[in-house]
Amino acid sequence: MANKFRMFKILTAFLVLVLVNLSTGELLQGTVYKQEDGTFTVSSGIIDKQGVAYGSYNNTLFQTGWGELHLFAGYSTADNVALSDADRMYAAGILEGALTAKQISQTLQNINVTFFSAEGDPEIWRRVVDFFETQDAWMKGMIKERATEDPFWEGVALVLAQFEGLIKGYEMSQFSNASTSNGFLAMQVLNSCGDLLDLKSAVMPSLIPDWDKLTKKEFLKFIRTSGHCSALVKVLPAFEDVFMSHSSWFTYSATLRIYKHYHFKLDFEGNAAEVTSFSSYPGFLESLDDFYIMSSGLSMLQTTNNIFNKTLYKYVKPQSLLAWQRVRVANMMARSGKDWARIVARYNSGTYNNQYMVIDRTKIKPNVAILDDALWVVEQVPTLVASGDQTNILRAGYWPSYNVPFYEEIYNISGYLEYAYKGGADISYQLAPRAKIFRRDQGKVVDMESFKKIMRFNDYKNDPYSEGDPSKSICMRGDLMTSPMPNGCYDTKVTNLAMAAKQTSFVINGPTRGDGSLPPFKWVAPFTGWSHVGLPTVYDFNFVEMCPKEL
Repeated sequence: MANKFRMFKILTAFLVLVLVNLSTGELLQGTVYKQEDGTFTVSSGIIDKQGVAYGSYNNTLFQTGWGELHLFAGYSTADNVALSDADRMYAAGILEGALTAKQISQTLQNINVTFFSAEGDPEIWRRVVDFFETQDAWMKGMIKERATEDPFWEGVALVLAQFEGLIKGYEMSQFSNASTSNGFLAMQVLNSCGDLLDLKSAVMPSLIPDWDKLTKKEFLKFIRTSGHCSALVKVLPAFEDVFMSHSSWFTYSATLRIYKHYHFKLDFEGNAAEVTSFSSYPGFLESLDDFYIMSSGLSMLQTTNNIFNKTLYKYVKPQSLLAWQRVRVANMMARSGKDWARIVARYNSGTYNNQYMVIDRTKIKPNVAILDDALWVVEQVPTLVASGDQTNILRAGYWPSYNVPFYEEIYNISGYLEYAYKGGADISYQLAPRAKIFRRDQGKVVDMESFKKIMRFNDYKNDPYSEGDPSKSICMRGDLMTSPMPNGCYDTKVTNLAMAAKQTSFVINGPTRGDGSLPPFKWVAPFTGWSHVGLPTVYDFNFVEMCPKEL
């Protein structure tokens, strides 16, 4: 078994993939093979189902707002070369790194500037690197020690194999350059993008604002600009349907989007989800948003909570698994919401502290019943993961999520209660602006079109709950604030029971236009100084359908 998780060799030939110009975008295709000597090679421009992995990337970012990636591994019937699951995952990583290398390079430039500006303290980068390297060594040691006996660690090993393949596939390309020569750190920055939101504060406590010294206006500005996402699960009155949606909030520099479909047929008995479809970004092996539809019958949404209790960060240690790693393993292995909650809580890093909503579609019987365990809600902070079945609340009509913790224990330990005197209603679970808007408008959802509308909603000029502030709505427009910045709600993904059964969703990229009265966002003054390499100049896209397909 130890050989199963060995470090891989690869034929590092210079890789240039064949580019096919289509009216729908630029299509790249490729197949990865394992040679008899144990090396891996990539053949470009072909789909060979006897390869270890094969797939395609259609770069339609400028046409639709999204690229689309289809990856297949484990479907070969050839018996001339013995293959392990680690081989399959490694090959899938290689192919993704190769197919999307140009977009990875562009995203690295945009994201690096977001987290590590040239004017920033270089000590932050040194401490982050030390954390990443220590954590990686610890994780590999745990895999070596436990993967043969604990399926959880076997799952971690498979995610690591895909990650190492991603590094190699990217490094083989013509787009990998000196500034990103350390492939491990480059890919770790991307995949740990969410974790870095907390990790920087943990390794450099001086970065944490002194909440007591901030004015109420400064405190609320931090709340507005650090919020990450809105989510809604909506049940129709007679249980005719359940709608699931997520709108991401972050820097507009991150809008180079790829919707991904992973088809991984593995021997691993713990693999509950052969197919996973999710919104993502170049070089990310996870969603980040999060928005996932799994063939296991589970769907997962996520929004991020703040940490005001700075003492919690002293418990963030590298002897743990980062959020993106735990989420991938939970998505792979979980067969229920309770399973998912149990798995994601293991080796909690205390970074990317989120509320996760796991919908078990097998527990929903349209027009009949919504069974217990249909909705599990999980919340994490350093030292603590709280979870439970919240189906009773869902049965009443809806579950909203808007960057305020639901569980009282999480709310209190995070510091929300302590700083309620500064945040006021804006950090109240019941009376935050989005809580009020969701409560008022969720009853207007009667079909998919009305569901899309609520998740793109921003009528700050007229909505009394927005108080004239474009950040106080379901889909924030930070670029329209008095002190504008290209930060806010920049996408929406929606699905329902019938669509999710086919791994299908409708997605849109770009800041909302509300009911059409808000101007489309453009990378023009005063935003030209913000990194936007490889991004559209204007965002005025429509919803498009995403669905896995056979190649």
